[in-house]
Amino acid sequence: MRNLGLSRVGERTVLTVLLSRPVQPLVTPIKGREPQLVVEFPQARAGKLPSRLAGDEGLVKQVRVETSVSGVRLILDLVPEHPYLFSREVQSLRGGTAMVRVALRPDPQAASGQEGRTLGPAGPSSPWRPETSRVPESPTPDLSESSPGNGFNRPTPPVAASGTFAELEQLIPQGKNLWEHLRQEGWTVSAAQSHDQPGQRLSRSFSLTNSRFPELVIRIAHLPPNTPEAPPIGIVDLAMENLNGEAAAKYREMRKWDFSRIKGKYEDIGDFFDEALKPLRVDIRKQCQELAGRYSQTIANFLRQAAPNQPQLADQAARNIQKKVSPRFEGVQYTLSENPLILLNLVDFLYLRVYYVGS
Repeated sequence: MRNLGLSRVGERTVLTVLLSRPVQPLVTPIKGREPQLVVEFPQARAGKLPSRLAGDEGLVKQVRVETSVSGVRLILDLVPEHPYLFSREVQSLRGGTAMVRVALRPDPQAASGQEGRTLGPAGPSSPWRPETSRVPESPTPDLSESSPGNGFNRPTPPVAASGTFAELEQLIPQGKNLWEHLRQEGWTVSAAQSHDQPGQRLSRSFSLTNSRFPELVIRIAHLPPNTPEAPPIGIVDLAMENLNGEAAAKYREMRKWDFSRIKGKYEDIGDFFDEALKPLRVDIRKQCQELAGRYSQTIANFLRQAAPNQPQLADQAARNIQKKVSPRFEGVQYTLSENPLILLNLVDFLYLRVYYVGS
């Protein structure tokens, strides 16, 4: 299991899992006062996965990752008394990799006249009903919701390691409008690095800064081919990770704690997230809301240049950013666009992430 994420697509909550080969997971709804949806991958091994993902503002409180000799279990802790439908999809990708999507959405039939009922067992009277699961037969992948570094690569011409906008345009030509806009707005390439190991692919990363926006940073990564027949990937983040203040500094420091230090202050890892990190995330998200209001035109211009054919994204992002922050659900991730894939992350430090696939 290479990567996983939880995002919001309209009214749906989507769990996306990337694997080294196709596999059909076991999806089991669990009823009770604390309902769950358990997604099991027998005999799978976990890569560098987080132990927990923050939930959304609708159906999922959090996602927990459990590993054992028998495989990997993803446990979705659900919001009680919210009937839902779920679907499962396994998609084969190029290079032998695969993507699994488990999507949840509110059950409109159960919502009327069944408010307050907890999730029950499968059957005609159950407030949850699994939607049709399907496994696409076509090997042609939909790359619109793919994460980086998972086999989507195609040979690209060598580019001199100059650390300039000219290099960015050569490496990621789909972002030509964006690079020209950032240059005109006064962004400069403050750092450029190569990341490679013997026998592995060479990747490039860049950091862009602008004295007019000290809290913002733009980070760019170019991931070239590691298998024949798959395209390169360009990733662009506009992030508020230079946010100042006591909460931001404390959050950065606590994220570095190792397990032994956490156990010295909290009974378990869940308490650490709920009692220590969650209140800080709420505070940080409110600060990011205020900052996004001040830099609203900068954010809107970034999205318009990143996806010139989708002018509505700026307003869509603004509406999601300014939603009331719930202390119960301190963060959420939205999918704003599928081509190019654009994610809005509101879990901690706000960022917009753009994926450009192919040359």
